[in-house]
Amino acid sequence: MAQLTVHNANFITYKAPPFAIDILGGVDLSQVERMVCTLRISYKDHPPHRSTLDLYNDRQNDRLMRGLCDKWELKLVDVSKTLHALTLQLEDHRLEQLKFKGKHHRPQFEPNEADRKEALRTLKSKTLLKQLIARLNTTGIIGEDDNATILFLALASHKFSDPFSVLCLAKSGIGKSYILQKLADCMPQGAYSFHTRISPNALYYFDSNNIQDKALLIEDLEWTTQMLTPLATLQSQGKLINTRTTKDKDGMWHSTTFEVVGKLCLLACAYSDKNLESLSLPFLMIHLNHSAAQDRAIMDHQRRTAAGLVAPEAINKAQHELKCIIASLENVSIINPYATLIELPADVAHPRKSLQLLLNFIEVITYFFQHQRARQVNKDTGEIHIETTPEDIALAFRLLKNSLFRRADELSTTARGFYHWLTGYLKEAKTDQFTALDIRKTRSVHPRTLNRYLQELKLYSYIKVTGGNRHRGGYVYKLTELGNQTDVQNRIEKALQNNLERIQRAYSKTVGQKAVSNSQQQAV
Repeated sequence: MAQLTVHNANFITYKAPPFAIDILGGVDLSQVERMVCTLRISYKDHPPHRSTLDLYNDRQNDRLMRGLCDKWELKLVDVSKTLHALTLQLEDHRLEQLKFKGKHHRPQFEPNEADRKEALRTLKSKTLLKQLIARLNTTGIIGEDDNATILFLALASHKFSDPFSVLCLAKSGIGKSYILQKLADCMPQGAYSFHTRISPNALYYFDSNNIQDKALLIEDLEWTTQMLTPLATLQSQGKLINTRTTKDKDGMWHSTTFEVVGKLCLLACAYSDKNLESLSLPFLMIHLNHSAAQDRAIMDHQRRTAAGLVAPEAINKAQHELKCIIASLENVSIINPYATLIELPADVAHPRKSLQLLLNFIEVITYFFQHQRARQVNKDTGEIHIETTPEDIALAFRLLKNSLFRRADELSTTARGFYHWLTGYLKEAKTDQFTALDIRKTRSVHPRTLNRYLQELKLYSYIKVTGGNRHRGGYVYKLTELGNQTDVQNRIEKALQNNLERIQRAYSKTVGQKAVSNSQQQAV
């Protein structure tokens, strides 16, 4: 009885007495239209016969069969039957392997009835935001309550019709990847696609199934225009179309179009020492806390974890509850009746993109609080939707206030942080002048990094040169009055407060009109 035995992908044996055939190198799975094999055929005590041929090629098969018949004095019909049976079994083996080629399907996360009821109870609770922050803290995200809330809301919007994208920027060693890993552990299986790194060209050939209705997580995003531009296009237009020349199997050149389609929900981490706000990116950019107090809080958590004071059961429970919360959200149409009353502060750069980000984030908050909002029916179309409330807008203003401050700042994040430290240092030293050597005596900073900070501050007239010499002790610098951001912050806060007051008046007026309408209907 003929038998095909697969020892591994590169060695297959076929025994059909009196023949013993070894297929060296296995079978090519990429070219289904061919069956190119290297055969080592043994017959009784004769030396084995070796041949490389395409089993689908009649001429090569004919040559092999006649060669075996002449060499070992065999009947042509017997050799033909053996090769025919071998070809059939190799075909079955290859088709079986092609079924499992590629990635294995991961089961989708589905909470049971008890978990879904508990998740709905949490989503309907008035303390939903506090419970969310408490669970995120339990998972190990410490001291980043606002940033963690923004990131989690963005992740939860992956099934929303207009998902939200966030770029997490910080220096090396702050904990960007740690937060992304912790948030990924809170996502249901099959709801996200995690990548350590993606090259710019890879985006144009990306699998759309890894984007559509999924969160795209990138641990190490290249902070370059070549990488950010296609991501921005995919976020704004929902598709990437790339046409390039390719060569077919006959050596002829022709144009091939590759298209990636999907609603992008992106969470990415990047080391940023450049201010690329000039690109007007359609992503919210948040900056992690790297203060000394945050360092102490993180190190205290690390010590407690090493001492066994952090229970793994509590972490797993919090992660499971957050997965159930995300899985319990449904895509629903959202209308913001107060969108016409929202006006951005005049100091915010790129007002078109900034306003679009703000309105999108307000919708994401409403989407997350959907179980606390009454569903309404459009009388004309019959479509079911929920409406944004003033509480959603107030929460969006509170969470994005620092981001709006950053968009109004002309300095890079690292230069702004250095400027804040510099003003505190000069105030403590009770002087208004300094040199680069004075700073290096107080703070450990690389000379080139310090020179870059000073050049940027001098370029924007935040400091000025008052004396000294480049070759003898360095220049003497002095702060100017331009660096004070208090006025800008006050204007932004006042503009946001005015927005909230207008919205609250419109809301009160609407509620009063509905109450009068209901009383009239009851009277009738």
